[in-house]
Amino acid sequence: MATETREKILDAASRLFAASDSRGASLRAIAREAGVNSALIHYHFGSREGLFEAAILRALTPIQDRRSQMITSLQQPGTPLSPHDLARLFVEPLLPPHGEPSPLEAVELRLLSRAFTDQRALLTNLTVKHFSEVMHAFGELLGEALPNLPESIKSQRMRFCVQSALESMSGAEIDLINGDASARKRLIAELINFLAGGLGAPTDRPALTRLLWPL
Repeated sequence: MATETREKILDAASRLFAASDSRGASLRAIAREAGVNSALIHYHFGSREGLFEAAILRALTPIQDRRSQMITSLQQPGTPLSPHDLARLFVEPLLPPHGEPSPLEAVELRLLSRAFTDQRALLTNLTVKHFSEVMHAFGELLGEALPNLPESIKSQRMRFCVQSALESMSGAEIDLINGDASARKRLIAELINFLAGGLGAPTDRPALTRLLWPL
């Protein structure tokens, strides 16, 4: 019963946190959404911040588990991954194996996307704390595949990829597909191609400047 109540609270919190910025959902509103007394939220999570972190962690865990499995399957000794394979690691773990997220999984993707925008430091800290092995392995693959990129550029491109993947897989564009599996597949393929191009792009800043300011 306690586990069921805890999950019910997390479901309600995820919906409300995803629907507004992380400061917009009060414990009272979450308790009302979950159909429980506010005291139960304090009992299970200690505070609103504790509840927010628990909701984020629940959303992250299956994604990082799938990412870990993908990393293991893609690792080939002495063979660096291509930018396309790296891009897949940003996108494919966001979806369950069957490809169509449940309503709760879709809510949790929106929650992560909003958290990446509003609470990036917290999201980063939780990722490092709970999934350090996965992220270390991911970073090593990135370094092997893109050895000539400075660390600062690699970190920046990782942030770009995370944000693009989360927004694309949880926003209006994916909503327009409305259960069309073939359209979802095309969107995922195009997103992966786009991220792969960005990951492998040259860092010739003068050339970029000339491109942006041709006159």
